[in-house]
Amino acid sequence: MADVTVTPTPVPTVVQSTSPYWQWFESIFWIIILVIILIIVYYIIKEIRLWSNTPKLANIELEKEKINLMKAEMAQRGLPFFRVAPEKLEEIRKLDEENTSLETDIFAKHNVVDKRIQRLEDKVKISKLYRLVERIKDEEKKIG
Repeated sequence: MADVTVTPTPVPTVVQSTSPYWQWFESIFWIIILVIILIIVYYIIKEIRLWSNTPKLANIELEKEKINLMKAEMAQRGLPFFRVAPEKLEEIRKLDEENTSLETDIFAKHNVVDKRIQRLEDKVKISKLYRLVERIKDEEKKIG
């Protein structure tokens, strides 16, 4: 027998092609992407809420300004922003009272007319229903 020498097969050595920092970055890459997406979604929702609230806030500010103007006018203790002669003020008050009484009369007469029309419509409905009942009774007599 011949002496056979067995030579060990060389084991390939693996060379690390990436640095440990790159491996660490790859492990948390998707977490970073998710956080960025969540931040973007947050700002989009915030802008949408601002779009819907801005007109409401503007209306509230406008109402506050109106109230402040009314308070300033009331603080003048009856003096209007413009000067009007007392005779003209009295004439304006009389016209205002007259208009108020006319509006009241118109409203009352309008209500009376509405109620009378309603009553007339109800009477017509009742008479139609009465005639219908009479016709049904006549038909029942003819059949039975």
